[in-house]
Amino acid sequence: MNAGLKWVARMGLVGIGTGLAYTVVASIEGAYRVHEMEIATRPIFDPPGLKYAQVVPPERDGVRGWVAGMTPPPRKAGTKRVLAVGDSLTWGLGVTLQEAWPAELEGLLSNVEVFNLGMCGYDAEQGISLITHHLADWQADLVVWAHYTNDVDPTFLMFGAHDEHPVFVGTNIPEPARLAPEALSLWLVRNSAMFRSVQAAKLARVLSSGHTPVAPAGWYESQLRSLKQWSSVTQTPVVAVALPDHTQANPDLCSTFIAEKDCKDQAAAYRRITESLSRSGLQWIDGQRIYQASGAPHFMGADRDTGHPTPEGHRVLARGLAPLIAAALSASP
Repeated sequence: MNAGLKWVARMGLVGIGTGLAYTVVASIEGAYRVHEMEIATRPIFDPPGLKYAQVVPPERDGVRGWVAGMTPPPRKAGTKRVLAVGDSLTWGLGVTLQEAWPAELEGLLSNVEVFNLGMCGYDAEQGISLITHHLADWQADLVVWAHYTNDVDPTFLMFGAHDEHPVFVGTNIPEPARLAPEALSLWLVRNSAMFRSVQAAKLARVLSSGHTPVAPAGWYESQLRSLKQWSSVTQTPVVAVALPDHTQANPDLCSTFIAEKDCKDQAAAYRRITESLSRSGLQWIDGQRIYQASGAPHFMGADRDTGHPTPEGHRVLARGLAPLIAAALSASP
């Protein structure tokens, strides 16, 4: 065999090997994508910051949470529109759709419709990205963004995929968990279901070793600036609601129900929220004052969920919010 034929043969073998490798990788990638399709939420990276979203409504008794691509319902004559955006405390994890505070709030206001667009697991970046990139068509008279103490740190894993097969959706990667240079890894996160799973597994190992991810400097504050700018440009009024752990309803009694260290950590996290909101220029509401005004020590159910309040906790929030939201609507154009 002459040199030319040998070269052709070698290239042919390379081509066959490459084709087989591509087929194997494509098959594995397809299997990971099938797994993601079995989850109610899906990764979404347009624009960067949203991370994931529901693709089908999870409720039979009405839509709860924002669903990607959903069409805003028609406006009702003589009715003002409020959009409630936030995390699982807004969505109402642990309570029914009608028991969550947005529905309770709607029942306390006259000629006002309140849409619950909260999403479980959303951090500040996701909630504000949803507001600033996807809700203009809703023509809201007021946007209420409620956020909990852990929203000041980035979410890395997609809600609903935290157990056997976690899915990484972060917009940054903690240094100990990086499998490649961050820019390359983030490109792969956006484009490969297989890499999203591998990167999530690596992060899980890092977390189990005791490493606590730290948000990039100024990350939370930059989200607040984005929201303030959007409100100014679109002339859409925004009210931010700071929500503490419900065990902070009476801080003096907090350690009766949870560890003293957890009480101190929650108090410190809440101070960071309130101090940042005070500097942001946004109109905001202190949720702890609402909890404290109730006179209850906490709003914890039999399952001892320290993050998500009982239906009574949601009612207390709605009653405290109602006059403040009514005033904000009266002041809006």
